[in-house]
Amino acid sequence: MSRSSRKLLRVTKFLLAGVTVFCVSWIACVNEWHTGIRWKDRRLSQDSLSTMRTIVAYSESKQAELDRPSPVACSRLPAFPKIPYINRTWSPGAQESIWQDVEGTSVSLYSAYYDERTPQRYIRVLATFHGRNISSEKPLFCQTRSMNENEYSVEVVAAKPLEIWWNGWDRSSSHVLTPLLLSCPLTEPLSGPSVISIVTEPCDDPSNGFYITKLRPYNRYERTFTICVKDLNFQKDISQNLVEWIETNKLLGADIIDMYIDDLSKESEDVLLRYRSEGYVRLFQVPIKNKNNRSLWQRRRDHILTYNDCLYRNIIESKYIVPLDVDEVLLPKIAYTWSGLLKRLEFQGWDSNQYSAILVRNVFFFSFMQGIHNYKPSNHTNESKIYIKRDDVRIVTDENLVLQEIELVTDTSSNKYSLNYEYDHSQYKSDCDKDVPIPKLASHIVSSAVISPTGHYSKSFMLTKRVLTAFNHYPLASLGTAGIAGWSAPFTEVQLNHYKESCNATVVTECEMYAKKARFDRSAVRLRRPLMKAISLAICSKLNNY
Repeated sequence: MSRSSRKLLRVTKFLLAGVTVFCVSWIACVNEWHTGIRWKDRRLSQDSLSTMRTIVAYSESKQAELDRPSPVACSRLPAFPKIPYINRTWSPGAQESIWQDVEGTSVSLYSAYYDERTPQRYIRVLATFHGRNISSEKPLFCQTRSMNENEYSVEVVAAKPLEIWWNGWDRSSSHVLTPLLLSCPLTEPLSGPSVISIVTEPCDDPSNGFYITKLRPYNRYERTFTICVKDLNFQKDISQNLVEWIETNKLLGADIIDMYIDDLSKESEDVLLRYRSEGYVRLFQVPIKNKNNRSLWQRRRDHILTYNDCLYRNIIESKYIVPLDVDEVLLPKIAYTWSGLLKRLEFQGWDSNQYSAILVRNVFFFSFMQGIHNYKPSNHTNESKIYIKRDDVRIVTDENLVLQEIELVTDTSSNKYSLNYEYDHSQYKSDCDKDVPIPKLASHIVSSAVISPTGHYSKSFMLTKRVLTAFNHYPLASLGTAGIAGWSAPFTEVQLNHYKESCNATVVTECEMYAKKARFDRSAVRLRRPLMKAISLAICSKLNNY
């Protein structure tokens, strides 16, 4: 073979190798959604997690290169917008409008935050639009301008829309408001106070605007754990439950609780205002645009906007956010606090450089299952009923589900115990002027024997440096190179105690499965005793002050 032929063959081999590497890299790195998620748990399959999704991203440098904006040149400077004063802090009777519209669209803007978690800097705008597909709206553009009087210029780039929802979750009509994240890439990091506006034509005068301030360097957190509580709406007095729940989370390690208020009783309001004055609770107006006649699925969309506002409010303040309801407690079984739990999990596979959240499995504690002295080693008749609440969030039915038999099964996750074991509740009582209820961690010790699979009713410790959009159970989208959004914490280390009176619309299809068998939940007895004493003392002190 001649020298020229050998040279041609060598060049051809190099070209083919290069094309192969490029194609494989492209397939592996394409940034798109997939149904199903590969949790690091050999017990699970993708089929059991059909509602989960994950994002496979480029490296941060490659993603920054792809997202680098191409500013639009304008023949004239758009006018400076009129920026309304918006007070998002909640107070009794607050009725302020906290939304801004984008003219010519159904898009409404709620809040805006500066995001420097990646090499490509962004301004993130939380919004909603009417419908189930953002592609039906006009293209949107971001106008960013400095507040510096000597820098009268406007940078205009195309907004990158991302629906914070998955249409596979529901089949509701198109007459819904869907949460939306608009990402505005910046050519340069913010150097000072700025203004962001959203328009449909690049050089139009804007009808909206948000002040954006770079508060302090990213990654210097003030807190480790911030709890995010979705729209609170309780007409009945839940003040004592709130005290118990807040004090429990304070002892477990929560630094602060961000709560979004819809409608509460006067007694419940007073409790939260007292905690706010102590600096332990922050209260915000609920991000609901239209309150009347909201369907169940519209409520769930609204809740997602709440969680993402809480996420972006805390990306430079808190290392983790923890979305929780006031009937849920993330309870370590061996460690005494969340910080101690995370230290243990680092030796069991948790890697904050690879994953964006720690998922904790759910355990239901139904009120009708309690009463440890009633249980025997064999099946028995239980006359309790599940009374299904009738409102627009719960399922409506004329037939109550009657549980005639609850089989008591052995709790294989804990030490062996006597079935006739009774708790001494007197140890949790304190000298109070008021009757202090026994904390649920002590009174509710019989749970469903069925433990929810990972991803079903789970809650998460979400790492703020990696989460792009959040759902109340797990991240919907993640930043960086993470191919798996969440890591499943070992059930031997932690569980989500979920206290419910009965089965409601969220679990009614599986209610029979969860209610047929019960178990004594003694996996955290060692932790409960000192924790219960501290909770009782805290409740006593708070109630005596009210």
